[in-house]
Amino acid sequence: MKHSEIPAPEKCLLCDNKSLTNHLTLKDYFLTQEEFSIYRCPSCGFMFTWPRPETEKLPDYYKSLEYISHSNKRSDFQSRLYQLVRNYTLKKKIKLIRRFTRGNQILDIGCATGEFLNQCKKQGYHTTGIEPDKNARESAIRNYGLSVKDTPHLSELPSSEFDVITMWHVLEHVEDFKQRMETVFRLLKPDGVAFVALPNPSSHDAKHYGKFWAAWDVPRHLSHFNRESMKLLSEKTGFEIQAILPMVFDSYYVSLLSEKYMRHSTCFIRAFYRGFISNFLAGTGKKEYSSLIYVLKKVQA
Repeated sequence: MKHSEIPAPEKCLLCDNKSLTNHLTLKDYFLTQEEFSIYRCPSCGFMFTWPRPETEKLPDYYKSLEYISHSNKRSDFQSRLYQLVRNYTLKKKIKLIRRFTRGNQILDIGCATGEFLNQCKKQGYHTTGIEPDKNARESAIRNYGLSVKDTPHLSELPSSEFDVITMWHVLEHVEDFKQRMETVFRLLKPDGVAFVALPNPSSHDAKHYGKFWAAWDVPRHLSHFNRESMKLLSEKTGFEIQAILPMVFDSYYVSLLSEKYMRHSTCFIRAFYRGFISNFLAGTGKKEYSSLIYVLKKVQA
């Protein structure tokens, strides 16, 4: 069925509002060149990819050595830059976690090849990982000796088990995001904290690049949260937002990919300039950085 023949969604997937707008139409510039739409709910601000691929077909959209978080590729400048930034931010993430939490039981959902959990293990945390991609999961186990299971294992984990649960750029990939957040709530201890990192479609780089903004990443990114819609999801699933913090490096990497998609070549100077401008405007304005970390605390009854 052609994109133009696919019926529009009936309601918002977050608030059930039936009045939706087609925010933009774009392609899977990363892999298939298939066309998708981003629908926006004017009531809650939530946006989502449409059509949503069938569950059994979703893994096909990740099957590329260019998908660095799964392949751990290091063979070109872009992938080496990704690795360099990731290695720097690993310890920053642990410092952030220690700022808001106590205890040493940590669950990383979507742990990919395990670099973050390995750093946590070195810092004395008891680590558990969840990763749906078989190759990435096996790499984490083989290289770092981590305990990593497939996504269905989430339902088998005991309630109130973890002091910390992290999802670094994961929730946007999840089909049933409400159920996932309810699971996070169940698994956290009463004083536990969740850290959820998400791309921010309200950022300057998102507005500048439009349909070429790499963090749309359709159809791998099924959901697109702004502050308003993430606040609503948090409230619906038993959380309150303690803090919203920037991921300042993301604007540079996202701009690099966006330049590639827009111009079919990588322009490092333009990408660096756009990433800098995005961070500068965020720092002097409404703090709408390219990616945001939501620090979530369970609401006590």
